[in-house]
Amino acid sequence: MSVTIQDVARHAGVSPSTVSYVLNGNRSISPKTIARVRRSIDALGYQRHAGARSVRAGRSGVIAMSMPMVHGRRSAVQMPHIWAILTAAQGVGLKVLALTDDDGETALREAVGSAMVDGVIAMELQRQDPRIALLKELKCPAILVGSPDDPQGLPCVDFDFPAAASMAVAHLRDLGHRHVAYVGPISAALGHDVAYAAHAREAVLAALRDATGDVAFSVDCDATPFSVAGALGRLLGQEPGLTALIVYNERAMPVVLHHLTGLGYRIPQDMSVVGIGYDDEAECSVPPFSSVSLAAGDIAQTAVLSLARRIAGETLPAHVSISPVLNVRASTARSPKPSRP
Repeated sequence: MSVTIQDVARHAGVSPSTVSYVLNGNRSISPKTIARVRRSIDALGYQRHAGARSVRAGRSGVIAMSMPMVHGRRSAVQMPHIWAILTAAQGVGLKVLALTDDDGETALREAVGSAMVDGVIAMELQRQDPRIALLKELKCPAILVGSPDDPQGLPCVDFDFPAAASMAVAHLRDLGHRHVAYVGPISAALGHDVAYAAHAREAVLAALRDATGDVAFSVDCDATPFSVAGALGRLLGQEPGLTALIVYNERAMPVVLHHLTGLGYRIPQDMSVVGIGYDDEAECSVPPFSSVSLAAGDIAQTAVLSLARRIAGETLPAHVSISPVLNVRASTARSPKPSRP
C-alpha cells in the first residue's frame, strides 16, 4: 500500500494541510516544521506524483534564479548566494532553474511565458535594472534580492547596509579610533553597476560622517596587488593618521591585509580592520580581522519563503531587511583613548 499525505501528517504530528504546504511551497512554514515533515517523508518513503501535482495545483514547482554571472575571481563571491538559494528552495520542495546567460531578459521572457517557472528571484541587481520592468510586464511573482533605485512595486529583500555600517563604525569609535576609511570594490571589477556596492559605500560614508562630522575618505580597488597598493597609497597619503579600515571587498581583503603587513603595520595593533561580508574569509584569515556578517543563508531563506508566499497570492512588505551581526576577532583600542567630541 502506498504512503499517503495523511500517513506523513500522523508521523510528523502535523495536519495534512501542513504537509501539503511543505510539499507545494504554497505558504510560509517555519524551518523547524519543514524539517520535521521532511524527516517523516524520508522515513516513510512517501512519493508524490509530480504530474498529478502540477495539474492539480496548476504550477510547475520550479522557480527561476536570475543572476548574471561574473567570470574570474569575482565569481567565487557569488557562489555562497547560489548555494544558499538552492538549499533554501530544496527545503521547501521547490526546484531552481538558473538563468545565468548574458541574454537575461530573453531567458526570463521564455521561462515565464512558457510557464516553466512559478516565480522569479532576481539577484545581482543593477541600480537601473532592465529585468524589473520586464517582470512587471510579465505579471510574474517575483522577489528582488537587493534594492534598485526603482523597484516598481516589486518586493525587495536586502541586507541592512545602514545597520551594518553603523555597527562597524560604532565598534571602531568605541575602541577610540577617530581616523577611519572605507575600501570598496571597483564597479568594473563587479561587471556591472550593482546596487549593493553603491548602497554599502553610501551607508559607510554616511555613518563615518555622522560619527566624526568630517570628510570620510574612501578608495576602490580590485583584488590585484597593483590595485590594492595604489588604493592604500592614496588613502595613507590623504589621511596619514589612519588607524582603522572598513573593507567591503571580499576578494581584495587578503591582499589588503598582506600589503599592510608588508608596509610594516601590525594588525590589529597598528591598524584595526573590520570587514563587511561573509564570515568564511574572516574565520581563516591570518592576520585575523573582525567582521560584520551578511549571511547568505539568511537572505536566501527569506527570499525563497517570500517568493513561495507571493506565488500563493499573499501580499508582501515592500522591503525586508536582513540584520547584520558583529563578530569581534581582532580589534585594538587606541591608547590613550580620546574622549568623544
